[in-house]
Amino acid sequence: MTHTDPRAEIAALAVAETTALLVCDRRNEILSALPGLGDNEEWRLLCCKLAEAHAAGLSVGEFANSLDLRRGVTGYAFHTVPIALYAVLRHPDSFEAALIAALDCGGDTDTVGAIVGAMMGANVGTNGIPEEWINGITDWPRSIAVLNALARELSLPVGKGKPVHYFWPGILPRNLVFLAVVLTHGFRRLLPPY
Repeated sequence: MTHTDPRAEIAALAVAETTALLVCDRRNEILSALPGLGDNEEWRLLCCKLAEAHAAGLSVGEFANSLDLRRGVTGYAFHTVPIALYAVLRHPDSFEAALIAALDCGGDTDTVGAIVGAMMGANVGTNGIPEEWINGITDWPRSIAVLNALARELSLPVGKGKPVHYFWPGILPRNLVFLAVVLTHGFRRLLPPY
């Protein structure tokens, strides 16, 4: 919605299509479906590289190197999405392995991690996410219970869900604490050793 470049639209469509095929247990169709999602030559070349790397059994890091992303994945949609797709293709049954493989490539890890996490979460569900990762989430006043309730409501047919309530006045103090942490970290990075 915020990226109107046709390449961003192709990349978003690739994430959606891959997720749908994973959820429908049709993962063997992913590599053949991807090239038809856009008429961009760069996209078609990336799809060929994805298929070749998958057939060769390359690791996610090796695939990133083949795309000349040795110094980390950039925020460019045709970098982040192929790496995320490849991590999911290499580790379709392991949330942890797919996410770690993608994050180990470095660079724009928050974007790549969000894409891999979303696709793998849809594929393996909550039970496939390491329990210690879920238990480590702290984002008061939102909680795991609030997120689970939100997920339940969003899974209902349109118009059947109801709003999920939480202690919204807690957002302001939470954001002020978060701002202090971010500013402290930022100012600390200005001091030696850099």
